[in-house]
Amino acid sequence: MFCCSCGTAVLHEANYCHECGSSIINQSAEDIENNLPNIIEGYFNRGYQYTSILGLLEKYHGVKIHIRTLKRKLREYGLRRRESNYDEATVRELITTEMQDAGKLGGYRYMWHALRLRHHISVPRRVVATIMKEIDPEGVRERRARRLTRRNFISFGPNFTWHIDGYDKLKPYGFPIHGCICGFSRIIWLQLVKSNNNPKVIAQLYLDTVMSLKGCPQFLRSDCGTENVIVAGMQAYFRATGNDEFSGAKSHQYGSSPSNQRIEGWWSFFRTSNSGWWMNLFKDMCDSGVLELGNEFQMHCLWFCYSKLIQDELDKVKDQWNSHYIRRSRHDTVPGVPDILYYLPEQSGSLDCLFPVSQGKIAEVEEQCEQDAINNPYQEYFEHVLEMQNLEYPASTDDAFELFQLFKDLQHN
Repeated sequence: MFCCSCGTAVLHEANYCHECGSSIINQSAEDIENNLPNIIEGYFNRGYQYTSILGLLEKYHGVKIHIRTLKRKLREYGLRRRESNYDEATVRELITTEMQDAGKLGGYRYMWHALRLRHHISVPRRVVATIMKEIDPEGVRERRARRLTRRNFISFGPNFTWHIDGYDKLKPYGFPIHGCICGFSRIIWLQLVKSNNNPKVIAQLYLDTVMSLKGCPQFLRSDCGTENVIVAGMQAYFRATGNDEFSGAKSHQYGSSPSNQRIEGWWSFFRTSNSGWWMNLFKDMCDSGVLELGNEFQMHCLWFCYSKLIQDELDKVKDQWNSHYIRRSRHDTVPGVPDILYYLPEQSGSLDCLFPVSQGKIAEVEEQCEQDAINNPYQEYFEHVLEMQNLEYPASTDDAFELFQLFKDLQHN
């Protein structure tokens, strides 16, 4: 679902858009009609099929139209699936821009979807593949050589099973990540945190999502780490009134990392498509002597310079994954777009398995997430330097690197 004011993707249960703060509920029919072009364009640019757009309009906006009407409106808005008058030079420039930093690890399907999602340009896949082969032939050969053995996984529908886990590949550089994925379809959260070993941090991520959805999954899987003890108790408490085989304490299961295959398998994709680039960046900084791991000032400085950039990258990865198309395979994979599979499960013959949770129960466990604020002792100093030097927060990795060097030079002087 999209905010009608700014077009940002939001959960349909949310009351306000997290980007612009606009109310997204209780809109009048006139407001919906006025914003209908933005709504349709947002769904169209995410690559959703016509039937899916009609289903989302009817279910979440109260707008029921015929497919012929939708096609007519798309023509009026100048939106076409196959754009024959695209400018190849512009496409080449956009692909070159997207292939900077971690984007160079994605294949031509990833790039084709990125052009449509973020730049609203429809280009044939063969054109994207040809341009990428010209720009980065070595990367194309490396991706083509990879082989992945897939495991069979079965889920009964959205919100039946959530898989949670921490990602520690960037943790040596001060950037632990925590993620949650629905075993049936989409990524629930992908968050950069100060610590993914603190049980209260994990519990807060879980509780925020339960509050937003007004429910919890039927089943929750996690590793055996102590960071999951609070979230396991919350899940069991929320499901205590259930009458199915996974109710109560059975609604959460500890297991080894290989057994939590859904999120672990996704981390493998994340490693090859995104985080590997960041790992190499920080390793190069260490090898060249620019970054000294263990130096308190430099580690706080690194967080200040790069944390927002990494979280923006995580948001892009989550948004792109949730809107890409999963092809049919011999492994009983449910084909479709994760967002559509999640929000319109009836189209794939599934049911939403979300277990309702009352606000009273949520209020009872909120105190379990209370934690002392973790402050950066150099935060005020960093902000003061930005103000005195008339600088803005880094908008790219190059800007972040220059700012990091500036802080180091000021410290030495």
